[in-house]
Order: sequence, then C-alpha cells, then structure tokens
Amino acid sequence: MSENVNIDIPAGEMNATVDKRGLQKLLQNIRNGAGPALVMGALSTRRPWTQFVATENFKPPASLPRLTRRFYRNVEYFQANYLIVFLGLFAYCLITSPLLLIAMVASFFGYRKLTSGPNTLKPKIGNWELSKTQQYGVAAGCSMALCWLAGAGAVLFWVLGATVTVVALHASFFDAETLPVAEDQFPIIEQV
Repeated sequence: MSENVNIDIPAGEMNATVDKRGLQKLLQNIRNGAGPALVMGALSTRRPWTQFVATENFKPPASLPRLTRRFYRNVEYFQANYLIVFLGLFAYCLITSPLLLIAMVASFFGYRKLTSGPNTLKPKIGNWELSKTQQYGVAAGCSMALCWLAGAGAVLFWVLGATVTVVALHASFFDAETLPVAEDQFPIIEQV
C-alpha cells in the first residue's frame, strides 16, 4: 500500500515575508494621481441612504454578544456611508472655520509649489543653501504653525469625536439582521 508519490514543484521563489513597501506603493500611487480613483473605489460600495437611515431598523440589542456582532457587521456593511459621514463633517468644519480653510489652502499651494516643476528654487538662510528635504521640513513646520494658529487641533478632535459617536450609535442600534446576507458570509445565528 505504500507507494512513492513524486510531486513536481516548479522552481520559483517562495517568500512568506510581508512586503514592507505596501505603504510606500500606496503613497506613490496617490502621488501619481491615483488618490481620487482610490477614494471613488472605496465609495463605490456605498449603500443606499434610505437603507442607512431606515428608522424601523433601529432597535436596542438583546445582549452584549449580539451587540458586538451587530457592530462589526454594520461597520463592514456601511463602511462607505460612514466615510461619507466623516467627509461631510470635515467639510462642515472647513466651511464654518474660514481661518482653517485659508490655512489648508495655503499649505496645499505651498506643497504644490515645492513638488511641481524643476528644482530651480534654491533658498538660502545666511550662507546655507536648503536642500529639497530641508525645504519640505520648513514647509511642514510652517503648515503646522498655520494649522495650530487656525485651531486645527480642536477641529480635528471635534470631527473625530463626532464621527466616532455617529458611527458607534448607528452601528450599535441598526439591526444587522435586516441586512441582506452576502454569499461569502455566514448568516447571523442567534446564540441561546
């Protein structure tokens, strides 16, 4: 009964390590103009707003295990809607805080000036010429100072706090059992 079985494995590279350049690749794609495509790809999974705000589906969870399952399922299912809520709150903060809007626009155009065109600008401080990296450092420092003066810290905490509150309340109280079951997921099974 014991037979020798030979399996041919093609010569190749077997590497089980994680590619550490994934973030660098993502940032390079964004620099090359793929940022809007990435956002549009994420937003393409948006669920209908009528389903998102259907008040008849808001019910308190029966137990703590149901709450955690409901929360994770809703966050996964309504991920793009939650992103739009965040972007809406961020836009609201920019519109209602003109000084912060001016600081963001100034920072954007400063970095745009640094990254576009040939590297002909060679600013000097005394007799010391700034390299491109040092120019980026100065621009970052100026941007942070502008944002601090405009109150970006308070706005950031307000936007993040409001987003977390809205997402947590919606994901906790929206009844996930009314959502359609995807083919690659198991239906939610009630624990007894």
